Amino acid sequence: MVSESGTTVRVLNGSILNELPKHVLIVGCGYLGRRAASRWRQIGAKVSVITRSKRKADELRAMGIETLVGDLAAEQLPSLPAADTLLWSVGLDRSSAQSREAVWIDGLQFLLTQLPTSVRRFLYVSSTSVYGQAHGETVTESTVPQPVTESGRCCIRAEQMLQNAFADAGNPESLTRLRMAGLYGPDRLLRRVSDLQAGKSVPGQPDSYLNLIHIDDAVSSVVELSSLHNVPLLNVVNTGTLTRQQYYSELAKLVDLPAPEFDTASTKTRGGNKRVVSEVRASLPIRFQFDQVRLGLRDAFRRTETT
Repeated sequence: MVSESGTTVRVLNGSILNELPKHVLIVGCGYLGRRAASRWRQIGAKVSVITRSKRKADELRAMGIETLVGDLAAEQLPSLPAADTLLWSVGLDRSSAQSREAVWIDGLQFLLTQLPTSVRRFLYVSSTSVYGQAHGETVTESTVPQPVTESGRCCIRAEQMLQNAFADAGNPESLTRLRMAGLYGPDRLLRRVSDLQAGKSVPGQPDSYLNLIHIDDAVSSVVELSSLHNVPLLNVVNTGTLTRQQYYSELAKLVDLPAPEFDTASTKTRGGNKRVVSEVRASLPIRFQFDQVRLGLRDAFRRTETT
């Protein structure tokens, strides 16, 4: 079909697939944000980044990425570029004294007051920690969030703040919330191989679920959704969910070690025990390369060894 502006678009299950973004502004350029920046640049989009770290800013500039140094929690931002798409992928800097609430809530609220009017798509990276279920339940996008952790509570507050802001502005379809499962991939396995080699026990129940997403598939979700309107919420998670025992046993095989023991009395395990699935992804043009975690683990291990 052709829109009133003359732009050719494609309708997919009630959603409108537009042109890819021309200019993306990324807030938080860590493990996910940096890779999304590279993918967008590969397809011809201009990318700008906001980071608090001067060291990271120098690294990004060396990659040819326009980088702005700002501190959202301190309400310090330079003039923002006229981007059409914004990705919020801000993690917690554990070396900083700033709290989650200061960055994820107050910082986000400040960003909204500085948002360029050119922004037509806002991609918010949330977390599956908003689902507090802990007894093996299956949860989907239609499950009512019941966060029990500080991370989950902050994420759902931020989601609600964004929903209200975009609804008040009359364009709720511009917002997409991506509830991201645990990221893994090259140089970021959920349990370092060195721990297994040292014979350390794994905290938690061996039969509890690990909800994961390979970094390459997480990036694909972000980039595809940047051109897709009317997708308010997506659980970004692999279909082939494993238990902790299955995951760590598979990882141990990759380094020729026996399956680890589990410390079932440990209270360090985060995320409880739930199986997160997506009822939405099947209707979207998003295809995962590593939907089975075992395949993703092998890829992550191979690429970690060679990088």
